[in-house]
Amino acid sequence: MNYINITCESYSEWKSRMTEKLKSATRFEIHCWDDEEQWYSLALNYGTEKKTTWSGKIVSGPVTPAFCDMLLGLEEPTDTEIENKFTPFFSVFLDNGFSSEHYGTELNDGYEWRGSL
Repeated sequence: MNYINITCESYSEWKSRMTEKLKSATRFEIHCWDDEEQWYSLALNYGTEKKTTWSGKIVSGPVTPAFCDMLLGLEEPTDTEIENKFTPFFSVFLDNGFSSEHYGTELNDGYEWRGSL
């Protein structure tokens, strides 16, 4: 698979691409910064903490209908003074090679999944 990097321009584009990619994924990882406790706690409802040496927190779990509903049901963030955001999660990685990074503004397809399957 070729690696593709896409700059996401809108919330509707992020949601459309994520909707499509969730259909073929079975596992996810969500990366949150340490000060994003609200979003880390939300992610823990759908997975478990993964130990990491990264300076944030990681939640890993199965892609279930409930997870998809949560992720796609989140409203577009309004705290965009410092950085544009289409999702409150810093990064979302799927085991089919798709990722949403930098709060959804950068989408990648074709990376090698290195999560704990």
